[in-house]
Amino acid sequence: MNEPILLKRHQIDDDAWNALIDASLHAVVYAKSWYLDCVSPHWQALVVVDSALDSVPQSFSSPDYRVVMPLPVRKKWGMSVVQQPLYCQYLGMFSKEEVSEAELAHFLKILDLHFSYISVYDFHPAQTCPLRKLLPGYSDFEAQEKATHWLYPKTSYAELASNYSADRHRNLKKSRKYDWELVESKDIEPLILLFQENHAAQIQGVKESAYGLLRNLTQLLQRKKVATIHYARRQGTLHAGTMVLENGGMGIYIFNAADDIGRKGNARTFLLDRYFQNIAGQLKTFDFESPEVGSIAQFYESFGAKQQVFLSIKKNKLPFPFRQLQNWRKGWLTST
Repeated sequence: MNEPILLKRHQIDDDAWNALIDASLHAVVYAKSWYLDCVSPHWQALVVVDSALDSVPQSFSSPDYRVVMPLPVRKKWGMSVVQQPLYCQYLGMFSKEEVSEAELAHFLKILDLHFSYISVYDFHPAQTCPLRKLLPGYSDFEAQEKATHWLYPKTSYAELASNYSADRHRNLKKSRKYDWELVESKDIEPLILLFQENHAAQIQGVKESAYGLLRNLTQLLQRKKVATIHYARRQGTLHAGTMVLENGGMGIYIFNAADDIGRKGNARTFLLDRYFQNIAGQLKTFDFESPEVGSIAQFYESFGAKQQVFLSIKKNKLPFPFRQLQNWRKGWLTST
């Protein structure tokens, strides 16, 4: 196998890149070049090509990308650091064939060589098993297990609904008493407002910039015909909303919110159930994008979703005094 090459954004050929992502065994929209441009404008990539190269060219364009690993890079303390961006649950390695342990080991070695600080980098669930074997051999990487929940809706709605829990069926029945009206919309603002007023206070560190990024990303996704927004309306008022991405046979439950009436009336159960009615038999996978909250995981499991573990890595080999300052900052944030 050829050694992975580190490429800057301007050296990456978009057509070749996106063609490989689309054809990848575990394709996901987060890895598309235009998606990364929005959430991490200075992203780089580790790339393996079929033809050997003696050095990294100034302008690299090739139809022969074989394995790629997008790296969300940003400048911090004057250095390039890797940091998983918002609205991008996981990345990892993408190839038309299953990535081998040997290939993954090559990528980890080059990643370790080029970056002294990795705030967080999350790998695709498909790479969990080989990473569990390999990461103990990299002492500078700190690994953590995370989880999301996947549903497999490539079946009839009747079969999907048969996997709902008894509690989910009861709550779906309760939702019908509220006479929810399903509203499809292009407007993300009511959904953002529902989130700000009903959820933001319970989540630490939500910045105003996160909403600006979501607005920009939504506009981009709608131009690409990837995003759909639905609201549950009752007596003229919107009480809950969801935004779902669909690309390459995969659906992603990327953003949702509900107010008190929406929660009491099981509006999100209503919205998800109606969505599954509409897409049953069309998607291979639906990712609930689960946060690390037990009650929310149970909610997603009640639709028949199964837990999918993915691995996250960190690394802090900053030179003096940056490492000491970073450790102090973490300690200060923990104590406040």
